[in-house]
Amino acid sequence: MNFKKLLLIFLLLSLSNFCFAQTIKGSTKRVYSIFHPTPKYQMRSFDMDRPDVTESAYTVDAGHFQYEADLFSSTHTRFGRRKSIDNYFNTANLKLGISNSLDIQLVVSSFTIQKNIVGNITQEMSGFSGYTIRAKQNIWGNDRGKTALAILPFIDIPSKFLGGKVWGGLIVPFSVSLPGEWEVGAQIESDFLPDENLSGYHLSYLGSVTTSHALCKNVDFFVEGVISKENETKNIQYFANGGLEYTLCKNLIFDIGIYYGIKNASAKTYFLGMSFRL
Repeated sequence: MNFKKLLLIFLLLSLSNFCFAQTIKGSTKRVYSIFHPTPKYQMRSFDMDRPDVTESAYTVDAGHFQYEADLFSSTHTRFGRRKSIDNYFNTANLKLGISNSLDIQLVVSSFTIQKNIVGNITQEMSGFSGYTIRAKQNIWGNDRGKTALAILPFIDIPSKFLGGKVWGGLIVPFSVSLPGEWEVGAQIESDFLPDENLSGYHLSYLGSVTTSHALCKNVDFFVEGVISKENETKNIQYFANGGLEYTLCKNLIFDIGIYYGIKNASAKTYFLGMSFRL
């Protein structure tokens, strides 16, 4: 599967689901768009795709902008005597509400430093690592009900710094509000990843479940389980994630946490992030 086919799939999914959403009756907010923004008093509560791996099923309100970023994250992976450390600075997700149920997103990492360590030998590279184009279409639950579902197709375009080929995938996130102000999310994801020799593509899969709750005033916590599998290597990885969110004001949230790979060869990622909306 080449880039043109991935792009076509991405556009068709986004267009078809945008058209589907316009046929849904019962929401007065359907009249709002990027050119006719949702009034602030009608905006949904501030909901983010971070800091957990599980994406939110809710979209950004029409005509509004949302910024979500790892201000700094560090991923550590060890294979026997070999160790890699990837440091990312300002990996940001820039989101814009197109309609009441559709937003578009651009994920970009401003700067990356890669270190590969084998024994006493260290190799280091640094540069821009590429960007990802995404579109999230809410299917139901954006403004009413206890559950919500969305689809999120995406295309990843690596920079020359990392090499590799363009790839893409599809994420289906689900959210539910439970009694006692517990929030639960889940998602399934399928990716078309480049083969190691770059001769073609193979499928990988990911599933996750997350839950969050208030810890004290202005502070929430989340815990999450993630499982992923690559068809090419048959490698299965498990992650136990967790973190804290601090709400400084209504539209500004800071977070900190870890994605902890349970296997010895799995990555451990530590992050500090921030999100705001306008």
